Amino acid sequence: MKREEAVSEVIGTILVLAITVVLFAAVFFYVQQFPLASPSEQITVYPEISYNPESHVLFENLSVKAGSIILRSETYLIVIINNVEHTNQLTNITILSPYGNTSRYLEPGDSIQWNSTSIGVDVTDNSTVTSILFYKPSSQVLWQSKNNLSSQQSISAFYVTPSPIIANKSYMIVIQVNTFDPNGTEVYLNLTSLYGTEFNTSMSLYRTSGNSAIFYYYGNSPHSLPANCFAYVTVITGGTTLKSKLNLS
Repeated sequence: MKREEAVSEVIGTILVLAITVVLFAAVFFYVQQFPLASPSEQITVYPEISYNPESHVLFENLSVKAGSIILRSETYLIVIINNVEHTNQLTNITILSPYGNTSRYLEPGDSIQWNSTSIGVDVTDNSTVTSILFYKPSSQVLWQSKNNLSSQQSISAFYVTPSPIIANKSYMIVIQVNTFDPNGTEVYLNLTSLYGTEFNTSMSLYRTSGNSAIFYYYGNSPHSLPANCFAYVTVITGGTTLKSKLNLS
């Protein structure tokens, strides 16, 4: 008898392995053509946003306190005024830097200086302004804020604790102010009626949120209290002054 052995199974296995290797190499080469995803960038920005109602100019001073070092040419300040977008590449904006203004990078210590005259726009009173710092390589919003600009100021909340004030005890006065420039607002107290002698002091800023700022003053009351006493409050923002009289009794 003539004996024969089949080799089709061996050849089939070799072909399957060869095809697998070729397919893997093709897919690997194809994937390599795609750019790697840009890593997420993080920066900490301290904004100072102010508005001059007389000249209709909006000012934005954005100080970079910490975070990534990124290219100015890939970073944009987008300012949306009453739903109209104005996009500004950072290479076209004044940047104050301790490392030299000719630097290619935006890095901690830099301060972005922008105002609406650079785009030739008069910002009217009661405008809505949204500001966005955008990094193009990672399509990432690094920072944003929204403000309602108004030349009007108001004291939206006030309280004193304890109420009424107790003689020869500590107390705290808290005032919330609505203002177009919370970080540029100063509040002063005249407590002459409480102490019976000329007494003027400034209030400390506790926090800001949007167009609102909260101020506080911590003090000690005199040994004897008058029957009626008041706090005379002066709020100053830019060239605008607001005065009010608040009851402490």
